[in-house]
Amino acid sequence: MDVPVLLAVQGPSEPALVAAMNATDGLAVTRRCGDTAELLAAAGAQVGSVAVVSASHLGIDRVLVERLHRMGVRVVGVASPEDMERVSALGADATVDSGAGPAAVIAAVKGLGRRGAEAPPPPPLEAPSGGGQVVAVWGTAGAPGRTTVAVNLAHSLSAWGATALLDADTRAPSVAQVLGMLEESSGIAIAVRAATQGRLDDAALDVCLLDVGNVAVMSGLTRPDRWREVPAAGLDVVIGRCRARYDFTVVDVAGGWDPEDSGFETAFAPARNAAQEAVLRACDVLVIVGSADPVGMHRLVSLLADRPRVSGREIVVVTRVRPGVGGPAPAHAVREALARFAGVDQPVLIDDDRAGLDAALMAGEYLAVVARRSPAVRAFEDLARRVAGVPRRRERRRSARRQAGAA
Repeated sequence: MDVPVLLAVQGPSEPALVAAMNATDGLAVTRRCGDTAELLAAAGAQVGSVAVVSASHLGIDRVLVERLHRMGVRVVGVASPEDMERVSALGADATVDSGAGPAAVIAAVKGLGRRGAEAPPPPPLEAPSGGGQVVAVWGTAGAPGRTTVAVNLAHSLSAWGATALLDADTRAPSVAQVLGMLEESSGIAIAVRAATQGRLDDAALDVCLLDVGNVAVMSGLTRPDRWREVPAAGLDVVIGRCRARYDFTVVDVAGGWDPEDSGFETAFAPARNAAQEAVLRACDVLVIVGSADPVGMHRLVSLLADRPRVSGREIVVVTRVRPGVGGPAPAHAVREALARFAGVDQPVLIDDDRAGLDAALMAGEYLAVVARRSPAVRAFEDLARRVAGVPRRRERRRSARRQAGAA
């Protein structure tokens, strides 16, 4: 049976390649595609099992390769010698020098065709596994204080190692506002765009990060309607790069969870919560945030019952702990409710230091900078110790990685 081939190649070599493939036993060009929309439509119609795509073809990136893979189509990238490494980084199953002629392309297609109809593997992450910890700060819908926790946790973790803070909240990004950063551009959008194009090296990553009080901060989207600019395929690479460089990568992510919407993504349209799912899938530690008032506790207990299962550790954080809504012993009431209704023990409780948090917000600073003696600061430091796995009695020290970088 012939291997059906989708051809998306530009330039004068395209007619000769079509003729050579059609003259080869076991191969048949079923569609010559003029753009990515036509290529995806042909793949969706299942008229091809291998796609030959030139690197110069409009719109080829990591997202396109991932979508073709999702439809069971393997990808042969045809690139110039200087562009082969980039195309390979996009997740192509095979890469061929554009100057090698039709025979090399045919050999690559035949090699992929012999693998049968098995699903192609997912594109490899650009950065190797291992390295530092990825800490996702997630929680209930509404405003329980996820960003406040993420920002101050990152600052506390910076005492234990090199730390990055990424704003991957595609619904209500606010890290830049909390830290008083100018919103001239979106660091996360620039980084993900470079990643999807296979161009996210260390220099490109540096452009997307701004040092704010010993934390490398990547600002979020400037508007929520730009969420399509943060596809999971590119965000995975950004997180992998940060994991390889930093001891701790704290990622602020949109709250809430809709089990019915989870995983609902086609090859033609990204899912609205794709960034959220990518972060939860990649994290080593999941910090789940809720607030101490009755509405917030109800939301937190419900979320804990329906939450997705992650491979990393989970730490529950309850913010705005205060007597007004928790009775004369609010900390005891919160612990008792979580133990009884959610099976959670040892949550981290953050006192509602409204004056200190307001002062930090107005100054665009971390809470520890403007209110060092705040009880909330001690809670964030305890949370950082839990994340880092550092005993409370241990004396702080900077990581060897940071010392080497400063030398």
